[in-house]
Amino acid sequence: MKIRHLALFAIALMLLSVEAPPQAARAAASNFPGSCSGCDFSGMDLSGRDLSGAHYAGVDFHGTNLRGANLRGAHLAGANFADADLRDVDFRDASLAGCDFRGAKLDGAKFDGIRMAGSNLAGADLHGRDLHGISMPGADLHGAHLAGTNLSGADLEGGNLRDADLRNADLHGARVCWKNDDSWNGGDRLGCIDLTGADLHGAKLSGVQICQNGDDRHGNDCSPVDAATLREQSHSSLDGATGP
Repeated sequence: MKIRHLALFAIALMLLSVEAPPQAARAAASNFPGSCSGCDFSGMDLSGRDLSGAHYAGVDFHGTNLRGANLRGAHLAGANFADADLRDVDFRDASLAGCDFRGAKLDGAKFDGIRMAGSNLAGADLHGRDLHGISMPGADLHGAHLAGTNLSGADLEGGNLRDADLRNADLHGARVCWKNDDSWNGGDRLGCIDLTGADLHGAKLSGVQICQNGDDRHGNDCSPVDAATLREQSHSSLDGATGP
C-alpha cells in the first residue's frame, strides 16, 4: 500500500509541474464563448469556426487566424483585427463599429450589410470589391487600395481617404458631404470626406450626396453636392474623376 501511495504522490507531483494551458487555449479546445467583453483571443487559430451572432465587445483578435470563419450578424464593436487572417470571413450584417483592421488579410471577406462607423481600414486592400451601400461613416481609409471598388450608395461621411487609390472606383450616389446645424455659431457647418492626395483617375463621382446633419443614413434629407463644394471641402482638385 505504501508503494502505491508513493506512486500516486509522484504522479500528482508530475501533473502539478506541467504548466497549465492559458485560458484562451482552453476556450479554443472546448466550446468557444458566444459572448465576451475585453477577451484576448490574439494569435489563436479560429479558422472555419461558426461565431455567427456572437457578442464580442472590445475583443482582441490581433494576429488571429479566422480564415473562413462565420461571423455573420455578430456584434464586434471595438474589436482589434490588426494583422489577422480574415480571408473568406462572412461578416454579413455584422456590427463592426470602431474596429481596427490595419494589416489584416481581407481577400474574399463578405461585407454585405455591415455597419463599421469609425473603423480603421488604413492601408486596407479592398480593390475591386463590391461594397455598394456599405455604412462606414468616419472610417479611416487613409492609403487604402480601392481601385475598381464599388462604393455606390455608400455612407462615407466624415471619412479619411487621404492618399487612397480610388482609380476607377464607383462612388455614384455615395454620401460624401454633410451639413451640421451650428446655429449657436451663426450658421451651418459644412464638411466632406478628405481626399487629399487620393488618386481619382477614372473614379465615378456622379450623384454624390450632401446630407443634412450628417446623421441621416437613409438619404431622406440628402441632395447632390456640386463639384465646387466637393473640391473645396475635400481638399482635392478631383482631377481624372467623372462628375459630380
